[in-house]
Amino acid sequence: MRVRTIVVCLVLFLVVACTPGEQDGQALDLKSPFIGGTTGLQVNFQSLRKDVFDGGRDPFDVVIRVDNKGEAAVKKEDVRVRLTGINPAEFSKLEEQVVKTADDDILESRLDPAGTVLPAPPAVVEFSGLNHFAPIQGASATFPLRAEVCYTYQTKAVSKVCVRGNILNPPEGGICNINENKQVFNSGAPVQIENFQESARAKDKIGFSFDVKQRGTGEVFEKRSRCDRTQRKNEDRVYVIVDSRIAGLTCTGLQSSGTKAEGFVTLFDDTKLITCTQPITSKSDFEQVVSIEATYDYEEFAQTEITVKSSGPQ
Repeated sequence: MRVRTIVVCLVLFLVVACTPGEQDGQALDLKSPFIGGTTGLQVNFQSLRKDVFDGGRDPFDVVIRVDNKGEAAVKKEDVRVRLTGINPAEFSKLEEQVVKTADDDILESRLDPAGTVLPAPPAVVEFSGLNHFAPIQGASATFPLRAEVCYTYQTKAVSKVCVRGNILNPPEGGICNINENKQVFNSGAPVQIENFQESARAKDKIGFSFDVKQRGTGEVFEKRSRCDRTQRKNEDRVYVIVDSRIAGLTCTGLQSSGTKAEGFVTLFDDTKLITCTQPITSKSDFEQVVSIEATYDYEEFAQTEITVKSSGPQ
């Protein structure tokens, strides 16, 4: 993670000069330090036998390939794969034997400082020794087989706001404009930061707002809840951190501390609007980078079928 932090900081240094606080008279040429995309972990069945026999004489394995298409690393204890669709007991397994964590941390895809995409190596989760002992009725029986993956993931986003010496009536031809939509760049992840807008609030305050948006194919849960559906409060929960690097930042629904505001938000129809207010003491004109992080658990699945055939009279 230390190497990852250094690489990200180097990219941001090249992009925004990595200078904290208020920057006098500077327009920031903000370019994306991310690959982008709306996918995190992707699961697929690898080398699955679609037909097996009953009678306890045909053990088989289920191998799940996990690819990290996004830009957040996942610790091995924060990813869990579960097999559903079959009764574990009928395939000679206990309930806890059809749930596994990864053997190793799952690395992220990366964008190096030269702009080259470095794909993450795949991970494999294996369920071995499944075996249908009981004889089936008839010639064959087909069951759905689903691999559900739950993992803790993070989105990183950057945008910028305009600060003018005269916020309410800035002279034309200035270094930037306050009242406009701003470009926002996201790391590759299923939750995205969108619709970043800035406005003048008072002679010494600016405001900005943005949407936290679920853009993936799965479902969002509170971070490290293990995608627990038995507790409704866990669903659609995202932990958001906003950092303007200027003191006094406040955001609706978040706790403020220095240059940051952070806390849990709940998505409704896959979206949550967050509105922030930033006090300004400087009388200079400049652009300021705002960074946003979102952390959450995410669940998605791959599904296929498996057919158990009769091996004949026992």
